Amino acid sequence: MKAPSLLDDATARVLGFDWLTSATAPVSPYGEPLFAQLRPFAAGEETQAAARAQAIAAFAGACDADAFDTLRAALNDVPDVNAGVARAAMGDVLDDPSFLELRRFCATIERLDAVLGARGVAVPLSNRAVRTVADALTPGGRDGSGFYLAGEFDRALDAARDRLARAQAELDAARGRESERVARELGRDEIAGDEFIVMRTDLHAPLPAGVRVLREAPTYVLCALELGEASFAALARRDAAADEVGAAEARVRERLSSIVREHAAGLGAAADALGELDVLAGAAHFAKVYGCTAPAITPEPVVEFEAARFLPLEVELAAAGRSFTPLDLELRDVAVLTGPNMGGKSVSLQTCGFVALCAAFGLPAPARRARSGIFEQIAWLGMGREREADGLLSSFAREVVELKAVLTRSSRRLLVLADEFARTTTPHEGKALMIALLERLRKLRACGMLATHLAGIAAAAGVAHFAVRGLREIPPCGPAQDVDAALAALAEAMDYRIAEVGPEDQPRADAIALTALLGVDREFVDSAYRALSQ
Repeated sequence: MKAPSLLDDATARVLGFDWLTSATAPVSPYGEPLFAQLRPFAAGEETQAAARAQAIAAFAGACDADAFDTLRAALNDVPDVNAGVARAAMGDVLDDPSFLELRRFCATIERLDAVLGARGVAVPLSNRAVRTVADALTPGGRDGSGFYLAGEFDRALDAARDRLARAQAELDAARGRESERVARELGRDEIAGDEFIVMRTDLHAPLPAGVRVLREAPTYVLCALELGEASFAALARRDAAADEVGAAEARVRERLSSIVREHAAGLGAAADALGELDVLAGAAHFAKVYGCTAPAITPEPVVEFEAARFLPLEVELAAAGRSFTPLDLELRDVAVLTGPNMGGKSVSLQTCGFVALCAAFGLPAPARRARSGIFEQIAWLGMGREREADGLLSSFAREVVELKAVLTRSSRRLLVLADEFARTTTPHEGKALMIALLERLRKLRACGMLATHLAGIAAAAGVAHFAVRGLREIPPCGPAQDVDAALAALAEAMDYRIAEVGPEDQPRADAIALTALLGVDREFVDSAYRALSQ
């Protein structure tokens, strides 16, 4: 899954694109290349994007956790038979490990069809080629684990193996008689193996006939038992029988390979269907785990949602035993977002971008309800891009360069999320630049939200003004050194929800309260409150 035209690297990082890619990734060798080719839908493809999101949501609704566990385990274990099928199609004779992989491939498809069929999911995987190859290979997997060229494949093979077994028995018997004779002549009970040691102290006569000296030592002689006339004849019969078995096995492998070759196209189609299922199952598993719903996808440049969550942060908070406050927003045209430090302005922007990102790939969004346009470009400006800092440019200069790149591209469908843009210049000029940016975005008919601490921007630009609700109450200050406790108290007291506000709403002094909460002395805090009142 790639989005080179939709997101630049910094925007992708801020919006959690890698996290989303990992959360929706397939698990089989068939789904991985298909997933790698996924690109965001383009403007004009809203119907296709909505259809994909609805299909994923329907799949998620039809399967429970056990079904997903079964599906994902089967897809994870299915072998990649593409190379073997390609070799067979070119006329190669496959070996037993290739037949084992094909048998497992066919069995996996049949098992997945059964799991999906039991849940009313119409994703047909099997076809005549799969069934034919599965039936052809069935005799080789009676034990359910490996693959063996059983006699059921060819009666001649069974007969050849019987002759080989008898010939081997005759050879073993002839060798046994020769070994018994030599042991008797040496005064031993038996000779173990074809090579043996005779101690010189036990050697009172020449070595028996049929014994060859391999090495002599001062105290012993290493000997070998040679083949006698009867053993030579038995060996010849055994080798001839083994050749017959090899020829019969080769005929079976050639015949099975020809069946694979004949049905290569059908097997390829099944492999493609398996890949599509894997990609669909990965996205549906994501939707199931995170409670996502299919968004309404519209040609309008809007982002609207109820009870939406920015999943990368939600997962991080859950690991720390904290919860994410779902957000509501109706962003049409452009707007300004204000609120206290640590009040969730950045997360609100990230949630907005994440929902739009899901819509761009036809994915269910983490919201109770969502509606989004398909954007050609989603751009993040301001805070959050620091990792791409250029040492030759100041913070403000970098922001200007990034803004220029966005405006120069002139995307027809543009979503801009700006977090404290122009914060490093003077408040007076920063406000002017943000008003100019809002006016340009409206001229471009773009969709965007600019988060800021500066007052009066929304009214000056004539755009909607949203605000994070902020602290419900000022939590009591704990010990100055206990920052973790202060942050926990802050999270409990903060209302992260977004509300649209009017010009009569007065700004909150939450920043000073946070200063006190984080342990700055009372005299400093009181001085700040006095300055604010003036």
